[in-house]
Amino acid sequence: METKKITKTVYIANDGKEFLTKEDCEKHETFVEKILSRIKYFCIRCHPDLTETGYFQHKIYVAVFSKNGIFSKEIAFQWALKKFGTYLGESVMGYGFQPHFNVSDVSKEEYEECSPTVWGGTPLKSEKIFLSPEPIQGFPDNINYIKEWGFK
Repeated sequence: METKKITKTVYIANDGKEFLTKEDCEKHETFVEKILSRIKYFCIRCHPDLTETGYFQHKIYVAVFSKNGIFSKEIAFQWALKKFGTYLGESVMGYGFQPHFNVSDVSKEEYEECSPTVWGGTPLKSEKIFLSPEPIQGFPDNINYIKEWGFK
C-alpha cells in the first residue's frame, strides 16, 4: 500500500462553495451576484373552495428572476392575474366577493420543497414554475414574461 500526502489550493466563494480553480470560483461568484441574488420566491395560493369554506385548495410555487432585481412580487402577481383572469370573484355559495388568489413571499427552501396543500386529509400536489426572461440552470423551464406580455 502506498500513502501520499497531497496539498491542494482550494478557492472558496463568498457563499462557502469550494472550487479547485480560481476561474471556476470567480465564475460562480459572478453567477450568484448577477443571477441568483436577483431571484425571489413566492407562493400563489389559489382555487378557493366556493361551496363551504372559501379556503384556497392549490399552491403554485414561483421563482421570479428580474434583471434589475425589482418588482418581483408584482411580476408574480401579474402572472397570476393573467392566469386566473381576475383577482376578486364570487365568494362561498355566491355570497359576496373574495380574492381568488394570494401571493406571499416564501424562502428558497420552501420553493424547492414545493409542499402540497392538505385538503380534507388528502395532500394535493403543488406546482413549481419559473418566471424569467431567460432559462437558468437548476430551475424549471422558464416562462418568459417579457415576451408573453409584449414588453421590451
